Amino acid sequence: MRNLLKVLLPPLIGFAAYFIAIRYSSVYFTLRIDEMGEGTITAFMAYYRYFLPLLFTVAVLTQLLIVVPVWDRVFLKSKTGKFISLLILCFICLLFAIGISYAIWDKQSGIWHLIKVCLFMTSVQLVYWAVNLYVLYLLTKKPGQLPEVSHTVE
Repeated sequence: MRNLLKVLLPPLIGFAAYFIAIRYSSVYFTLRIDEMGEGTITAFMAYYRYFLPLLFTVAVLTQLLIVVPVWDRVFLKSKTGKFISLLILCFICLLFAIGISYAIWDKQSGIWHLIKVCLFMTSVQLVYWAVNLYVLYLLTKKPGQLPEVSHTVE
């Protein structure tokens, strides 16, 4: 049961937080599908609104196939190993953000717009992963926390 929670609960909480933020924003009901790809907050919100089921499916598959196995290996490592793993995660988020930002970038908007979109995409990913990893931390028992079993014979 705990493994199922490790796969479903972190993406559910992360996506619920974004959903609540977008759903209760003042522009939610005016979002249109033709606004996607402009590199603005509104475009991001429109993309998230229309592709939520697909994004959640990808998040659950990523959690099952990549995140939980890596988490189980990294959780018991030293602080240095955890820090290096965190730096690698930040670098991967930055690489994905650069790729996505460049794909939706309009050259007429200038390089500054590309940098702003890249930083925004990176921050969205890092917030999601911070929530995800915190929930995984809460769901994972350390080896010293396991209940002791008494083997005395009476």
